[in-house]
Amino acid sequence: VLFNNGGVSTRATARNSSFDVDVMVTNVDYLSYVVLTKSLLPFIDKNKKGCKIVNTVSVAGKIGVPVRTSYCGAKHAVVGFFDALRVEETMRKSQISVTNVILGSTKTQIAHNAVINKPGANFGESDSNIDNGLKADFVCERILATAHAGLKETWIAQPLEMFGLYFSTYFPDSAKVVMTKIAAKKYAVQKDTEK
Repeated sequence: VLFNNGGVSTRATARNSSFDVDVMVTNVDYLSYVVLTKSLLPFIDKNKKGCKIVNTVSVAGKIGVPVRTSYCGAKHAVVGFFDALRVEETMRKSQISVTNVILGSTKTQIAHNAVINKPGANFGESDSNIDNGLKADFVCERILATAHAGLKETWIAQPLEMFGLYFSTYFPDSAKVVMTKIAAKKYAVQKDTEK
């Protein structure tokens, strides 16, 4: 089993953060998954027993969330890359399975360590979404059960985030309006910063 679980979030708008933030977040949240996976593919083929690749993504990998612009971009890239890799490996009839875990807010240090306007400048505090998020041990149990079951994708989130995932899947235009007018206020927690 390969667990890809890298992550650094953001708490600044695209306009208020430097391009260096985009590069750093993309390297950590997306390209680290890709380089590790691609490095191991030849060894997995030799193993003959196959491999489960499990990627911790985020609700932000399915829904655009304010002040997490770079984070959303990187997590969307993870979903796209590994969905395509799953198809390729299925076509090859390989023993590689891919699972994307779409994870909602979880009680971790991700908000505290989130980047604001430039690499090295951190948010430095939690936010209510994280403080009221899922417990890490519950999340770990669900991820392990998902990996064992061989699911291609699973959503693990609080009810409001779960609703957002369903709503954006089945009513994408309406969901974008609601995100802009209502839900964005809940997630648009940032500090005033100068570039």
